[in-house]
Amino acid sequence: MQYRLLAVFLAAVVSSPVVHAGSSDSVLAISTDNDLFAPTQTDRDYTAGMAITYSSNSEEFIGNPVSRISRRLDGFLLPGIGTDTEKAKGAALEFGVYGFTPEEIKATEINLDDRPYSSLVYFSSSQSYQSLGNDSGWTTSMTLGVLGLDVFKAGQNSVHKVIGSERARGWGHQISNGGEPTFRYSAAYHQYLDNSAPDQQFKVTYFGSVGYLTEFGAALVFRDGLISSPDNRFNPELMAYGERAPGVAASGGRENYFWGGMALKARAYNAFLQGQFRDSDHELDADDLNILLAEVWAGYTHSFVASTELSYVLRVQSSEIKDGTGNRTLAWGGLVFSKRL
Repeated sequence: MQYRLLAVFLAAVVSSPVVHAGSSDSVLAISTDNDLFAPTQTDRDYTAGMAITYSSNSEEFIGNPVSRISRRLDGFLLPGIGTDTEKAKGAALEFGVYGFTPEEIKATEINLDDRPYSSLVYFSSSQSYQSLGNDSGWTTSMTLGVLGLDVFKAGQNSVHKVIGSERARGWGHQISNGGEPTFRYSAAYHQYLDNSAPDQQFKVTYFGSVGYLTEFGAALVFRDGLISSPDNRFNPELMAYGERAPGVAASGGRENYFWGGMALKARAYNAFLQGQFRDSDHELDADDLNILLAEVWAGYTHSFVASTELSYVLRVQSSEIKDGTGNRTLAWGGLVFSKRL
């Protein structure tokens, strides 16, 4: 299944024309997250992820077959999206994988006092829309994935072997072990604030998603410095763990800026902790989880020669689990290397 998803991603990108500088902005980005990139240097909770993203504001790419399906879903769920007053201004396709582990990874038995192992292989399609006055906009994302495959397990243990760390031995108990399809649809409304300037931008975002992560919330986002990428495709508040497609910005020039923000969300369901339709060896109940979550992040983006950029972000999130060993703050760092095509 994971290879079919990768084939769909590559086919969609290859079949979509790449329009070069002067007529549009198109970006290919490779991103990786790891809790070892954070100052705490832990190896637990959201432990790592990797993704490849292609985004563009060209009409040809916005009209690719996968994005057309995603935009039809937008039009059905959000009437008015895609019309003359809210036009599509960009699209992105992403393929990735990420995973979660408990604190103790050397043991093969289940620790019912901590979080379960879980992982996701996914393919997502995202769109950004902007109002005629450019003072507001929407971002939507449709994600198809598979829980419980051995892809992340193999990758994690291969890396641990190279660096001399302990192998994670409890993957046989992961959520939906062996594989289970899953889905998520998300939508966010952005209000760009009046005090924004070319070198200083602020916005408020109201967001929600339904599927393997079901939640609703609001975020305040800023960036400050030398900025050339458009507002409507800079959405770090919409990065769900390793999923970055809604937030990869395409830059038409040099950039050098700091960015950050904070979000408060109410989460009703998390398949990475609660499981899905299949029975799993270790699942948590809704009563075991915190409904209200707070998240803060800070990052830095710098452009180099040949239209390349490197970004780093540190994220901290309040505990997802109420009690026991799993009741702890989550922290992880991320790197994004992007190339304008």
